[in-house]
Amino acid sequence: MINEPRTYRHSPIQLGFVILVFGVFGVGLLTIVNSTDYLFLIPLAVFFGIIFITMLYSMTTKTTISDNEISTQTVLGTKSLTWSEINRVSGRGNAIKLHNSDGDVTVAPNQQLPGYEEIVEWVGIKRPDLFTPQEYSEMTKSWINGILLPFLGLIVIGFGAFLIFQLNTTDSFFPILIFFMIGIVILVTSFSAPQSLTIDGKSLLVKYLFNQKTILADEIKFVELKHQSTRNGKVYFIMLNLISKKTVRISGLNPSLPIVYLTLKNWHRKNIASDNSTGRL
Repeated sequence: MINEPRTYRHSPIQLGFVILVFGVFGVGLLTIVNSTDYLFLIPLAVFFGIIFITMLYSMTTKTTISDNEISTQTVLGTKSLTWSEINRVSGRGNAIKLHNSDGDVTVAPNQQLPGYEEIVEWVGIKRPDLFTPQEYSEMTKSWINGILLPFLGLIVIGFGAFLIFQLNTTDSFFPILIFFMIGIVILVTSFSAPQSLTIDGKSLLVKYLFNQKTILADEIKFVELKHQSTRNGKVYFIMLNLISKKTVRISGLNPSLPIVYLTLKNWHRKNIASDNSTGRL
């Protein structure tokens, strides 16, 4: 039950800071560039203008949730759906999109909003029937995350090795080392992350690139949606917290992270409840 409508938005201070930074940057460019170089500023101004408009659009969006409906508001207008009107969900990456039965109205909360995890939780609470293991029994990585990222890691390492043989000097050792470290981080992340999840009754089959393991529902203490803040925004991931105090980190799976999260949470809750009802702990 949501007693009062809840609105999720960026603070005016954040918006003002973005405007101030871009304003100072623009004035600074105009003061240091000679009049003969203004032609050079045109593509640069277009580039940063696009970034500024994109950030401004993102930071002026808001999502409001009440006991009856969910709505999103942007500079282009407002879209709303009552919880009963939602017919299906979709999404890519960290996003979730809610559709009505006709498909002419969609509500998609901005994933960079403060409290986005709470918005996802409310969607799962209000419409748990949209996230069933029967519909999402298998969740896999996209080809970008499953193939392209390891390939990119190998390219970065290979480029570092190429520089070593070409330069044949220790003067540039540190920059070359950075290439190797970036490549290794990409490879380790790709190899250690689950490539797919398959729900089979009370079992969850977790497949990696070179091995797999089965986790039972009663071996999981709880499932949570978390994020890390980076220079490019928030990076979301799912954490399976096991009773053994080990964790399994999940990201980059289709159809989208919120859908995977809510499906896993419903699957875990249902099977734990059934175990408790039969006397199991």
